[in-house]
Amino acid sequence: MQRDLIYDVGMHNGNDTAFYLHRGYRVVAIEADPTLVELARARFAAELAGGRLTLLNVGVATEEGRADFWICDGKSEYNSFDKANATKRGHTAHAIEIPCRRFDNILREHGVPHYLKIDIECFDKLCVEALDAADLPPYVSLEVMERGQIEALRRAGYDRFKLVRQDDLSAVPDLTGAASAGWLALKERVPPLMKLSQRLGRMKRKLGRWLRRTDRKTAVSGVKSGRWEFAYGSSGVFGEEAPGQWLGFDETVRRWQAFHRAAGERYWCDVHATRQAAAK
Repeated sequence: MQRDLIYDVGMHNGNDTAFYLHRGYRVVAIEADPTLVELARARFAAELAGGRLTLLNVGVATEEGRADFWICDGKSEYNSFDKANATKRGHTAHAIEIPCRRFDNILREHGVPHYLKIDIECFDKLCVEALDAADLPPYVSLEVMERGQIEALRRAGYDRFKLVRQDDLSAVPDLTGAASAGWLALKERVPPLMKLSQRLGRMKRKLGRWLRRTDRKTAVSGVKSGRWEFAYGSSGVFGEEAPGQWLGFDETVRRWQAFHRAAGERYWCDVHATRQAAAK
């Protein structure tokens, strides 16, 4: 395992990669969409030239070779090998042929990272299933859409988990109580309450950053503020810095299921995982 290395699997617009580089890590960024890769080559030209960033324009698949990849015409976040995902919510998509790599081969070539961030629509488990239990990344995160993804992390050897909302990068609350679940459902139905909640969340994050006064280095690739501002959809901080407490498998599943029932499809969250031996 290489402590100064992070993998950004599903780089998309490069905002997460920019944050990891800003924090001083080397990054292996993997992105299937060639248009997004070309934008990243321009954005991170200095980091590529300096050897701090390795950019792989490939899709993660079960076999090496080439395959059709679906580009969503209206929302690049939906790009996927799964046509249904690329065309959900009324979007159209077109297929392009791209090179594919097995994730275990990528790990052998570039090394096991300190943190593995995964967000490749519908295929996150391919990365988890390729991990070697004898040499696991200390920290991993992925967008969780089904219980099976958390189970895959447990099978890989992880036993401590955090759930982090992606609308405001806060810890997923325990919504197993009827009152908590009812409040989230009410916000879903009443847009002004939703906007108020999001505004309060932004204020809370800004206040927290001001109080901590951490990470004042100049940001990479044109970001002028020394205090990092995460764009909507970013994965945020990771590992011990991720919000919330480490939970066991059963409690994680219970909280995720309650959140999923209450929030529906409007909200999504990441699951962060580590092992008890690695958590501080």
